[in-house]
Amino acid sequence: MIDLVMGDAMEAVKSGQSLLLDGFPRTMEQAVALDRELDVDMVINLCVPNDVIIERISDRWIHPSSGRIYSYSYKPPKVTGLDDETGEELVQRDDDKPESVLRRLEKYDAVTHPLVEYYEKKGVIQTFRGTESDVIYPEVKQWLDDQLYVEIAQMFSHGIGHSPKTSIVRVAHGVKPDPREDEDVKKTVSV
Repeated sequence: MIDLVMGDAMEAVKSGQSLLLDGFPRTMEQAVALDRELDVDMVINLCVPNDVIIERISDRWIHPSSGRIYSYSYKPPKVTGLDDETGEELVQRDDDKPESVLRRLEKYDAVTHPLVEYYEKKGVIQTFRGTESDVIYPEVKQWLDDQLYVEIAQMFSHGIGHSPKTSIVRVAHGVKPDPREDEDVKKTVSV
């Protein structure tokens, strides 16, 4: 996995650009390998209570043939249990059922907890807690703005034209994204 990430990112890193890695690394082995390649200088840890995650995911129903997704709490179908366009029955995937989500969260927590501790020891992690993105996002944005302002100010005060810092990593507390639904998690984005 590290070879895939670095292969995609090496040109940007060599040119002095920073990287935003979303959902990577996921394991200690990946974190250690990443540290051999890059200077990770900021990590954002988003903590959402497990019960909130379970409620949101288990609220998800799909129309199997089209892949349309409904959520009874924020995007409900017009008629309970039926697809808006075809009127066909909606189903809940087995891995979206509360007991499955809880098992996934327990596994995810066991793997990511050491990552949080690792980045805490390095002094590069900032944890944000909440249940709504509209509340957490402004806090994350302000923290990032503050961190980047300090870094830019330091660069100019030392006469440095561009920072050699190379990555910002997010370690998210919650269910690993389902690759069938969110291709953005797989992408490395240079900033």
